[in-house]
Amino acid sequence: METELLTVLLIILAAFGTAVFHSVGGFAGGLLLAICLAPLVGVKETVPVTATAMIVSNMTRVWVFRHGVNWRVFAVVLGTALPFMILSAVIYISLPVSAVALLLGVFLVIAVPLRRAMDKRNFEVGSRGLAMAAVPYGLIAGSTFGAGMMLAPFLMGAGLAGETLIGTVASLGFGLNLAKSLVFGFSPLLTGSLFIKGVVIGLCTIPGAFVGRWIVRNTPLRIHSLFMEGFILCGAAYFLWVAAKQFG
Repeated sequence: METELLTVLLIILAAFGTAVFHSVGGFAGGLLLAICLAPLVGVKETVPVTATAMIVSNMTRVWVFRHGVNWRVFAVVLGTALPFMILSAVIYISLPVSAVALLLGVFLVIAVPLRRAMDKRNFEVGSRGLAMAAVPYGLIAGSTFGAGMMLAPFLMGAGLAGETLIGTVASLGFGLNLAKSLVFGFSPLLTGSLFIKGVVIGLCTIPGAFVGRWIVRNTPLRIHSLFMEGFILCGAAYFLWVAAKQFG
């Protein structure tokens, strides 16, 4: 009984804490939540449960940051990424995790200097650049979490920052996780009990979104950009560690 209560408390803490971080950083809330949930709900169950929880979490963040959503960017990225995401979700079991992790790690290592180079040259990412970035994003997002970090330099190059960046990423996450959960729902992977667990965990993320918004609104834009760069590099280190572990 005490063990079960401790597990529930840890899940609530994980949901709230990752939601705060997600609302501040804008990326990888699903990845962090999946890492926290894996030892608590089981590795196999982590993917469908996290995908369901992120529907609720992203829906909350879309509402919290609704005035900052760039719907043009949302339409371009989601419209391009969606079919690739569905394809990836269907075949995700056979995807080589080590190769995906290595690709993400290398990409994120160069993401920060790439963004700074674009800033110095006043390089702007247009609809075509966003659409091109959405293809690998959709392929990776269908089978993993945290793929939104791939979009970071492109979205920031398109002029998104602060609440606009976070709100737009939240809307993309909502659309993609909804589609992913529908794909899983037509398979034995997402059972009724796992769906309920995901919804409950998602509800626990709601307060974290409001706390994260308060932090963002009281943080200077330059500091938020530096935080994003640090977070991207941390993501790169994580993915490279996963790749090294997979390669043995």
